[in-house]
Amino acid sequence: MQMVEGRVDPIKVPKLPFDIISEILSWLPVESLLRFRCVCKQWCLLLTQDHQFIAKHSNRASPLLLQCMISPGKIRYDENFKFLYRLFGGLLVEMSLKNSGVYRIRNPATHQVLYLPDAHEGTDQIDIAFNSFTHECKVVCVHGEDGEEVGFEVLTVGKDKQWRPLKHPNQDLLKQHGKQALKQKYWPAAYKAEGLGHFTQLISVGKDLYLEIQSLDIWSERFTTNTVPRGFFADLNEVSVLTWNHCLAVRNMTEENLNVLVLEDFKEHKWSQNKIIVPLKFLKNHPEWKDKIVHAIGIPESGILQMAINYVYPGGITKTIIVIDYDMSTQTVIRECKPPLPFPLPDSRWHEPSLIALKGMKSEKAGFSPGDSFFICFF
Repeated sequence: MQMVEGRVDPIKVPKLPFDIISEILSWLPVESLLRFRCVCKQWCLLLTQDHQFIAKHSNRASPLLLQCMISPGKIRYDENFKFLYRLFGGLLVEMSLKNSGVYRIRNPATHQVLYLPDAHEGTDQIDIAFNSFTHECKVVCVHGEDGEEVGFEVLTVGKDKQWRPLKHPNQDLLKQHGKQALKQKYWPAAYKAEGLGHFTQLISVGKDLYLEIQSLDIWSERFTTNTVPRGFFADLNEVSVLTWNHCLAVRNMTEENLNVLVLEDFKEHKWSQNKIIVPLKFLKNHPEWKDKIVHAIGIPESGILQMAINYVYPGGITKTIIVIDYDMSTQTVIRECKPPLPFPLPDSRWHEPSLIALKGMKSEKAGFSPGDSFFICFF
């Protein structure tokens, strides 16, 4: 302290450069940063609109432990909504259990939610492309069933207030003379960062069958059509889709072998020259699983094949999924995840928190979801 004309002159404290302040803040939990938005305008802009800071903080943030209820094929973080997807950037996509047309995107760390416009009646699936660095987000709505005309609608979050029709290559297929879609299914892009979904159609023209794959780039809203080459599969009715080395592939089962044909470059219409044959020796002990493999992911670099298998409880109570990790080199099952019991059970899941807020997001009531059924734990 110094005396200046009868008063005390306090020692001036040096001001920290803002880049150092930003570095310190990037290590703090979301709970603290939500309060610090009120410190000043500069801090508010950093915590809500600086995408580089938000990405840095997300990489450093400690995981949250979210309580949920789990039953076969269903995870609920809240009593009113079913969990669908976990997006890059800590966002959850959920579907209402009371109204089939209501979907929402929620950030459980910041307690913010965005309700999408009501989906088309008969919606079978929604899909999402999300860029965690720019926070751009597009949503696709797919509606229609086998034997019906399938429709696509799209919206850009923060720009569109309603869904926009999206024309696909086989639109009005059922009106075309002699053509019929026997099986059709959409494979979502939400689990992948590139925003690429695939729509498969088994089409009959008289007695002839062919399988088309329409790859949808959600960002450009464009489809690219590929047809499974003839001669690789004897019966296209037995063919289904899987992911192989991050590419779409088609497969069938013959005896105890999985036969895979990979679409290596959908834009160039390039398929693998030969089928990949994977012996599945574990089917000798579980022959009932042969026709119940509902999805598979091949990861050649690790030598692992991940398979999801339908499971029926004794008495036919319900149906759920067994997940198997199969080592293709040793031809052994290295991990088997048992299905949950048919009634809901409390559980908890780790979640990567972030400060991401999509345009139009609003605070949840009282800061929590309607079910008030999750807690936050920082480590």
